[in-house]
Amino acid sequence: MNRHLLVLATVALASCGKSAQDKADDVLLCSNLESTGSGMTKCLLDQGGWKRAAAESAGAARQHEVDSTNAQIAAIAARSETQQHGQIGLCDATLVDMKDCLVTRFGWDAYRAAVVDDSVWRTQARLHAKQLKSCGAPRSGTGMCLQLRYKWIPRRALAIDDSLRRAH
Repeated sequence: MNRHLLVLATVALASCGKSAQDKADDVLLCSNLESTGSGMTKCLLDQGGWKRAAAESAGAARQHEVDSTNAQIAAIAARSETQQHGQIGLCDATLVDMKDCLVTRFGWDAYRAAVVDDSVWRTQARLHAKQLKSCGAPRSGTGMCLQLRYKWIPRRALAIDDSLRRAH
């Protein structure tokens, strides 16, 4: 009889505790609410009803997991940024339409590729002004001169011709 009573008491106590899933849910909730291990520990104590040792252990473990994940994300972003700078350099060096090169050769989004293309173009504004001047702008044929002499892409050279035509 004493043996059955002990088993029943153990089962009753075990059923009162939180399941592994409930504990995992508590940790996830607290890590969404708090960004530090100590904050997660306090949340587990206050909202989850955890014992101090278990809350401190879970808070520290979750903080380590979050820090590790953030470090991995930062490393991936750094590699991606380096890779993208290399792709921009390759497209810029090949004397082709940078936007089209980024989209077709490297699979970039067209809008993002256009933004990068325009940004790189604007950084070379002084050089372009000298090239325009040497091609005799604002006379006719400036766009053709820019394409032949300085390897401007047709889209940019034709835009200059259109702009000069409208100005005169």
